[in-house]
Amino acid sequence: MLAGYVRHHKETVHTSLARLKAAPLQSLMTMLVIAIALALPASLHTLVDNLRQLGGEVEFSARMTVFLRHDASQQQIDELLVTLKAMEDVDELAFVSREEALAEFSATSGFGDVLGLLDENPLPAVVLLKPVAELGGDPARVTTLIETIARQPQVDDVAIDLAWLQRLQGLLEVGRKLAWALGAALGLGVLLIMGNTIRLAIENRRDEIVVVKLIGGTNGYVRRPFLYTGLWYGVGGGAMAWLLVWLAVVLLGGTAKELATQYQSSFTPTGPGFGNLVLLLLSGGVLGLLGAWIAVSQYARQIEPE
Repeated sequence: MLAGYVRHHKETVHTSLARLKAAPLQSLMTMLVIAIALALPASLHTLVDNLRQLGGEVEFSARMTVFLRHDASQQQIDELLVTLKAMEDVDELAFVSREEALAEFSATSGFGDVLGLLDENPLPAVVLLKPVAELGGDPARVTTLIETIARQPQVDDVAIDLAWLQRLQGLLEVGRKLAWALGAALGLGVLLIMGNTIRLAIENRRDEIVVVKLIGGTNGYVRRPFLYTGLWYGVGGGAMAWLLVWLAVVLLGGTAKELATQYQSSFTPTGPGFGNLVLLLLSGGVLGLLGAWIAVSQYARQIEPE
């Protein structure tokens, strides 16, 4: 019995594929419609991934400014500089003494004469610190670095502009949620498309279904070829969706890379990888199979010999 069951599955696989080959234009059009529905959320997901990668490579628009305490001795400052250089999230740093800060401020502010009348230099010594580029995509690491530096006894305050990074992370989060919402909506569309396609296939094979039921064929036996047809449509649509997203990245990648170069970034757009291909094939296959099962369960059961 098991051998016969397996044999029928093999025959059904070959038969369903042969029917698709017999109507290539119709099959390709159905797969293309499914591919477009799957490619839209996949494209948005790829865009979010590339923006996250870009955010990780873009350097901070301003250096982190570490203000030192007025009473910090030169020995304490030297110890702090050694500590900062040893931090893995620090790329480079520059020390500006109180005298250098006063001279620079006097030259650029136009208040040199006024500052010369003061008994004491009001400006603190500072350390201009540049974090590693990878921190651009990780606000949590940036915050941890700031807190670590601020705990040093020689440090009075730490200043950095995180607004742009927080805005980027907010946009990425919106993009991720939008991709999931769009995927759910278009997934429902794929179910409707598949249901209508299988319904038409059932109507075209009504006489065949009647004959099968006359000789004792069960609803499961009748259902099986249509389930495989839905599976092939879905898998084919998933593969075409991956190709569409990959093609879009290839066509737009050159322009995006040139734009990134103008901002001194080595960013190169990446297309959907093997993991995305597997996900699209699975998503398409499951949606195709589910849509076919819903349609054939509803319509094939209504066809009975008179």
